[in-house]
Amino acid sequence: MTDAKQPADADQPAGEFLSRATRPLNLPDELPPVEPPSAGMIVQLFLVPAIIVAAIVGVYSLFGRVASQELDWRQLTTDVRSENPHVRWRGALGLAQMLDADSQRGEQSQKLAARPEIAEALAGLYEELISQNNLNEERLKQVEFLSKALGRMKVPSVIVPVLRSGMEPSRNHDVRKHSLIGLAMLSGSLGEDSSLRDDPELIRQLIEISRESDPLFRHQAAFDLGLLPAPAALERLNSLLEDPDQMVRVNAAIGLARNNRTDGLPVFHELFQEAVQWQLNPGEVRTPEQESTYFERMLMLLNAVKAISQLEPKISAEERAVLLKEVQGVSESTRDAVLRTESMELIQKLERSLATKT
Repeated sequence: MTDAKQPADADQPAGEFLSRATRPLNLPDELPPVEPPSAGMIVQLFLVPAIIVAAIVGVYSLFGRVASQELDWRQLTTDVRSENPHVRWRGALGLAQMLDADSQRGEQSQKLAARPEIAEALAGLYEELISQNNLNEERLKQVEFLSKALGRMKVPSVIVPVLRSGMEPSRNHDVRKHSLIGLAMLSGSLGEDSSLRDDPELIRQLIEISRESDPLFRHQAAFDLGLLPAPAALERLNSLLEDPDQMVRVNAAIGLARNNRTDGLPVFHELFQEAVQWQLNPGEVRTPEQESTYFERMLMLLNAVKAISQLEPKISAEERAVLLKEVQGVSESTRDAVLRTESMELIQKLERSLATKT
């Protein structure tokens, strides 16, 4: 039996071979129905790969951003040491902005405020600046800016010496003022574990400043002493409750209250009673002098309200009742929304406390 003759086109490609009309097809009469892909199949084909790709891109971007930030702060630190003054100040401004942004990142923070390299760069620039003679207005603004940047740092071993240098009596008046403010900010940045309270030389220097004739330095020193509750600091604050300047007395009372001491309550009574006559209204502020006075009074009142709120558990019922009436008077006399809000919160706290006691 001879083999069947093979078609002439048997070695043609299959696709072409099957496309010929002359080719006998052994196919079923009906093809199986085409079913749409299921949701699971779509997830497997599209969504899962997309998530994987997005995750890879996200991780890459995250590490790229971290690496970029690492490079940025190191470059800015180098810029601060540049011989070019424009480069130096551009670097200082960039570092200050990075410190602010980094402090708001929470657990994702790079802890830039604790970097000794940044602290040393900013402290070196501050020391160089305050050592110059005849500081003009522009340079004094730079002093103010740098003092606040130093206050955001958490490297006291680097920052405290340069701030103490800026507080010396031989320095420019504004340099001393901003150095005292920077020290207060630094103490706040360090928090409850601040090592500053164990620095007897720093406390001694602040006590000496609190004895100077300029009330500005006395009230700033009083505020700083309240953040450093060593026995010598608290003793000096008690003495400052009798100071002729009201802001010095108030800052001393606030400092004592911060350390749960009620010695300053008479100063708070005096302040609240006087504040009713001020009738603080931001809409009536017209001149720079009025603005300065308004700011000082608002600052004293807001801090006093917070101090009383902290001291409330240690205050007698009779004292609370007196304070309640005084703070109500402040709230009713002012047109300042912030002061009224803070006062109302204290009023409600005192009212609840009195109701509980009765």
